[in-house]
Amino acid sequence: MWFYFYTLFILHINVKYVNTNENEFHLFMDNQTLCNHGIIDLKNISTWKIYSHIYYHDRYMYFPDSHCSLTIRTNKRIWMSIEYFQSNSSSSFPRCTEAKYAGNDDRLQIIDGYKNGSILRIICGKDTDKRFDRTPLILKSSIFTLDWQTKSQSYGFKLKFVTYDLSIDGKCLNSSQFHCNNRRCIDRSLICLHEDYCGDNSQKSSLEAINQCPSKYCQSKASIQLLGCTSTWIYMRIDSTQDLLA
Repeated sequence: MWFYFYTLFILHINVKYVNTNENEFHLFMDNQTLCNHGIIDLKNISTWKIYSHIYYHDRYMYFPDSHCSLTIRTNKRIWMSIEYFQSNSSSSFPRCTEAKYAGNDDRLQIIDGYKNGSILRIICGKDTDKRFDRTPLILKSSIFTLDWQTKSQSYGFKLKFVTYDLSIDGKCLNSSQFHCNNRRCIDRSLICLHEDYCGDNSQKSSLEAINQCPSKYCQSKASIQLLGCTSTWIYMRIDSTQDLLA
């Protein structure tokens, strides 16, 4: 009986507080109904983005003196990239990552597993700082926690998460996956979104990706010559290209 209500609680969170945009899920860490309550189950979701606050795209600042902790569960490996980060820290990066500043700075902690797990990375300061660590992070497990606290105001952050499997003997085990050069197998639906979901940009130079979604990759004469776009697409989309037709 308790398991039944627990499952309903997780599904309720997913449906009501996760916004969708085409192939992506968007989560916002200023939604106090979502924060600090249960587990967000994102199994079978290929990619999602997490923002500091719901008005991130409008360039409004996030509110001070707030705290949000999200625990997310998937069923695959995960890698994460920092697409934008700007917090108002009293100390500059990397000093703001030190424990003694924990109660005074705006900071995001990425934690392995649940909230009491080991801290994988502390993100604070501004990503324009030359010392800012923008290295993509490979999460150690399929459960992780984001802990975001604010003391003042700034423009916040945008994080991208992608789930993947590892190929075996150079092949993905699932035909619905795309094989990246770095051995990651991502959902095939992602290769037409014109972002780096592999983590090494290999989808953007793949003939398989070009054939599946040519209008995303073949947009100039230069791209035709470099990537080998199909002659059918060239004829339909580009004028005066008879010399390029097969």
